[in-house]
Parts: sequence; structure tokens; C-alpha cells
Amino acid sequence: MRPGFLQMPSDKPSLLGDTRQRQAQLCWRNLVEALFFCLTVTLLAKWSTNLPAWGDVIASENGPVEMMSAGVWFVAMVWCLTAGLSHSHHRIEWLGLTALCLLFGLRELDAHVWATGWNFDKFANYWNPSFPLWERLLVIGGMIIPVTVIGIVLCSRIWSRLAAAWNSRAPWIGQLTLGGIMLSFCVVVDKVHGYYLPILGLEDAQLFFMGLEEFGEYVLGIYTVSALWPYWQATLPFHQADS
Repeated sequence: MRPGFLQMPSDKPSLLGDTRQRQAQLCWRNLVEALFFCLTVTLLAKWSTNLPAWGDVIASENGPVEMMSAGVWFVAMVWCLTAGLSHSHHRIEWLGLTALCLLFGLRELDAHVWATGWNFDKFANYWNPSFPLWERLLVIGGMIIPVTVIGIVLCSRIWSRLAAAWNSRAPWIGQLTLGGIMLSFCVVVDKVHGYYLPILGLEDAQLFFMGLEEFGEYVLGIYTVSALWPYWQATLPFHQADS
């Protein structure tokens, strides 16, 4: 059977015979690796940049952590694109992940704000008459609809393999679940410090939550790279030849 997006050669962790214990071990290993790497690099960033406070390193817009997080997603995008172009058997999945990594990287850089001057994340902006109608339609047609289509295609492809993967205790099930939990955590923290803390009069806690969000997004990016690395390796032509 050919190695690919949902299976790997025998010298890598198998997706068709792992126990639930091994599935959990892989998830926690990926998470610990990501946390250790992010903590180490953040400490180095604080030491090498001579920024006066941790908030400047972690929580500030266009700060070191945010820039590194965006860079991680762009590197992941290139690797996914390479895998998709070199491995036709799961090309749709890899190209879908390529698009998602690109969007995550652009989102980290707030490209949606500096490109148009308004925040795409705020749904109220889409029916705000102060923004030109053509801009709102362009965003919907050029970003919202394509992202929705990509998400539907990826979900349908994963769903078709979900039952077999679940029965075989495939490790990517746990990795995907943990990644989803981390993403949900970052989204919740973002909404908390952006909307609810000012309402509750807790502006002093905003810096902490902003740092928590940015660091969480950085960990999510490294975790994604760590989880996908064996699958990327399995798509390389020289690796397939060796296996």
C-alpha cells in the first residue's frame, strides 16, 4: 500500500494498527515537543531582542512570537504544497491543507486588516454601510466562499475515512482532535480579551490574555508541524524509494 496522507510506511507509526495507548502517546509527545520548542525559542527571542518586557515579546502585534508563528504556517504551507504536487494519491488533502496553512499565516500577520483597513473577523462589518459594498462582496467571494468550499472538501475526505481510522485507533484521529481543541482555545481567548474583558471592566487583564492567545497560536503551529512531519516524510520520493 502506498504511503500518503492517511498512512505511512512500516518504519513510521502505522495508522492501521495502533492501539489507543499509542494514539494518546503520539498526541502528548507532539504537544510536549511543541511546548518545549516554543518556550525555548521565546526565551531566546527575549534574550536576543532586548525588548523591555515579556508582553513586547509575546503579546505585541508584529512581535517576535507573532512573526515566528506566521513563519511556521508559511513553512508548513510550502511542505504541504510539495507533498501535494509529489503525491497524487492524496493531492486534494494536501492542497487543502496548503490553503489552510496559508490562511493561518496571513491571519497571524493580520493581512486582512492592512490590506483593506477593516477586520474580516467581525461579522458585523459585512453589513456595515461604512464599508464599500464592493469590498464586502469581494471578501465574501474571494475569501469566505473559497475557505468554506475548502473546509467542506477536506471534511468530506476525512469523514469518508473516519470510521476505519477510529476502529483501527489511527493516531491522526487523536492528533486532529487535540489540534481542534487547541484552535478552539485560541479562538475563545481571542474573543475574551477582545470583547468581554472591556465589557467587564477588566482591561488590566487584557495583556495576559493577548499573550496567552499569541503563545497558544504559536504552539498550535509547531504542534501541527510536529504531527504532520512523518506524513510529509512519507511523501518524499527518496523516502519512498528507501522504504
